Amino acid sequence: MIKMIVTCLKENLKENLDNALRIVKYNSTLPILNNLLIITDKGRLRISSTDLEIGFSSWVSSKIEKEGSITVPAQLLSQFVNNLPNKQITLEEKDLKLHLNCGNIKASINGLSADDFPIIPKLNNSSVLNINSKILKAVLSSVINSSALSDSRPEISSVYIKIEPDQIKFVATDSFRLAHKTLFLSEEMKKKVKIDVSKLQNIILPLRTANEIIRILGDKDSNVEMTIDQNQIKFEFDDLYLVSRLVEGSYPDYEAIIPKSFETKCYVSRNDLEEVVKLAGCFSSRLNDIILKTNSEKSYLEVFSNHTEFGNHEARISSEVKGKDVSVVFNWRYVLDGLKNINEDDIIFEFNGDLKSAMIKPVKETDFFYVLMPIRNT
Repeated sequence: MIKMIVTCLKENLKENLDNALRIVKYNSTLPILNNLLIITDKGRLRISSTDLEIGFSSWVSSKIEKEGSITVPAQLLSQFVNNLPNKQITLEEKDLKLHLNCGNIKASINGLSADDFPIIPKLNNSSVLNINSKILKAVLSSVINSSALSDSRPEISSVYIKIEPDQIKFVATDSFRLAHKTLFLSEEMKKKVKIDVSKLQNIILPLRTANEIIRILGDKDSNVEMTIDQNQIKFEFDDLYLVSRLVEGSYPDYEAIIPKSFETKCYVSRNDLEEVVKLAGCFSSRLNDIILKTNSEKSYLEVFSNHTEFGNHEARISSEVKGKDVSVVFNWRYVLDGLKNINEDDIIFEFNGDLKSAMIKPVKETDFFYVLMPIRNT
């Protein structure tokens, strides 16, 4: 007996399957987690996936002829639909098989009962923040590269979000560098915030979740509703939502490692510095080390790198230097990560000798700064 009949366009189905597939992680213990839930929901087709840490649901524009549901292997369904011609697709569920028809192409995929698929939680609306998708993507993207890639320290394999009455701070660190972005709330944005700040001690967003949100947002320009409770967060926009567990525990006291003053300030062009750092990286050793050396008397910044096998590099760029001259070794990739998240060309590179943390920040804008540790020159 046919329990579900749905018709939709391949391009609409493909996009939603691609998004849902990325949440799926192979699970030999619970095979149902390798599947996507295909279900009719209030006159629309919903596709859901979960790995019990992240849950995802999206709705596909479609024509529902008969209500029903089934779960089918995520990888197989996505791969098959991706290779179909750009035509109309009909999905039918019968005897725990999903039958697909597209023109003269037919397939049948064995499935499992939808009754066994985990329930994706729906959070209450007690703590809600509304933010434009382009803004959310920009602030997450500006800090995420500084997160640690560590399973053993999930609290720093994350983005820390601190909500205050007039601003929201986004922070990421891997203990070698720290990126800090502040989103100043306009009066209009404040009206869309329904949050008791005193109840939100820590919002530690897992790195994987942050990456998925950035990817799914893409070039969208819409409102994102963020709903937060004690251990979960939901992002809802357009015809989809993503629910994720938050990292338990406390975020490191990052403010304690931010220098309060500097002995040397180097005013330089971001574009010029980015160019010579990339070139220096070609001759760095396996430590990715380059040397930055200021010259206050002649008003320039020198960038050196040396590889014992391949050769060396040296470049000078114009700079206004205030304070005593320094020679500091940095990981050139970390320097670039900081530079690429600054929008203006005039920047300040601040130092406290050759062993203490330095800071890169724009001259005019006050919403971003980047702290990085030198490499010890042994």
